[in-house]
Amino acid sequence: MNSQFAPETDTNNSYDSEYITINGFIFCARHGLEVCDKCPTDNRSCNNEIVEKVLHEKLTEEEYQTKWKGDDRAPLSVANKYAKKDGKPVCMDHKQLGCNDCFDWGEKLYRDIHGHRKARGTRQTRKKRESERMN
Repeated sequence: MNSQFAPETDTNNSYDSEYITINGFIFCARHGLEVCDKCPTDNRSCNNEIVEKVLHEKLTEEEYQTKWKGDDRAPLSVANKYAKKDGKPVCMDHKQLGCNDCFDWGEKLYRDIHGHRKARGTRQTRKKRESERMN
């Protein structure tokens, strides 16, 4: 079936000569680094915009203000964690494009903040539980 619209392009998962984009996070193509002195690039600011809403929901306000380092956080790396398949980056373990098991950046950063523990619940869930206890 022909469509009047151009096919959708997956901009969250792409690969070109300068950058790799995996689940919306940008890394240098040569080294797979979020911050690379050789290329030189620092993509933390752009990448943080993607996960800040998720982190704000998962963290308490105090944790968000004190533990989230923003652009000063340790940079991420996808070196040796992806391969190219049909010009797109896929994870090495599952060979999936945009694999949420390997490239769930919000969960990864949450675990870095909390010492690699899983999230107990979102802020809305905690507020709901607190309001139920009050009633």
